[in-house]
Amino acid sequence: MITDDPATILDEVKPYLSEWNIRYSNIELASHSENIVFKVLAEDEKAYALRVHRPDYHSLAELNSEQIWTSALLESGLRVPRVYATRSGDYYVSAPCGGVQRQLGLIAWLEGQPLVDLIATASEFPLQMFREAGAICAKFHNQASNWRAPPGFTRHRLNIDGLLGEDPFWGRFWEVSSLTRMQRRTLAEQRGKIARLLESYGECSTNYSMIHADLNEDNLFVADDGLMAIDFDDAGFGWHQYDLAVVLHAHIDRPDFDAIRDALIAGYRTQRNLSDEDLSMLEPFILVRTLALIGWVGARPELGRDDYLQSLIDSACRTTVRL
Repeated sequence: MITDDPATILDEVKPYLSEWNIRYSNIELASHSENIVFKVLAEDEKAYALRVHRPDYHSLAELNSEQIWTSALLESGLRVPRVYATRSGDYYVSAPCGGVQRQLGLIAWLEGQPLVDLIATASEFPLQMFREAGAICAKFHNQASNWRAPPGFTRHRLNIDGLLGEDPFWGRFWEVSSLTRMQRRTLAEQRGKIARLLESYGECSTNYSMIHADLNEDNLFVADDGLMAIDFDDAGFGWHQYDLAVVLHAHIDRPDFDAIRDALIAGYRTQRNLSDEDLSMLEPFILVRTLALIGWVGARPELGRDDYLQSLIDSACRTTVRL
């Protein structure tokens, strides 16, 4: 029987830590969402994140490519988790976990506070963190735009097909079962209009490359010496504005949204040019993010996030971006 029970999977993965020559003193669950992540404390007091990847999401070649890119980001001076290869030189170990074969990967554990927690507890909204987030996005895009991927590198593409085609990466948002007939029509119209806009906008090295694609506030960590990014599971080839849209998306209904957006853009422009034409695409990409989340949440009813799904649908249907 297939299960995602972390306790069951923990017992099954413990022996595989020897593949990285790690003798552990403690292992505990860190997160359980799409993947299962355990914090591993070794006997030498070094900390690691053991990631148990969900089956049938990425191929081994795609997972290897994620580690290749994050390693390249680290080498370029960006603060991302270090990747650890096994004693045989591989990035992953295949193991039976929870009744199905899964890939196990090991990266460095980064200490810090998730930005989402800082926002929830801070007395004032931390605009400086959004300036830093903008700078991080720009540094990612600088590296990726000038980086030549090695032979065999393969990741999904968040292009028109990947975002809006017949089989989009995060699901057919216009067919979510809870949509009314009018809502289906609205989302279908938006899908077509955005596709035409993106076709006109085009792809080039100044606006399209490898992107993180999930820089939400759970994946931005605040450390004593600045901000850092984790979780590159959704990283792929896409438009740069999508990264910016993800950072902003949770705040689109805040009265101070303009100040948050301006801080993000100001930080970005300290590291990379962003033309007025590029900036004009940000609003459509915020809508694209909403549509992607509708597809993602709608395909996972077991999460019990019906209220959130409805809020996403309402937001998308009242958006009147000039496309």
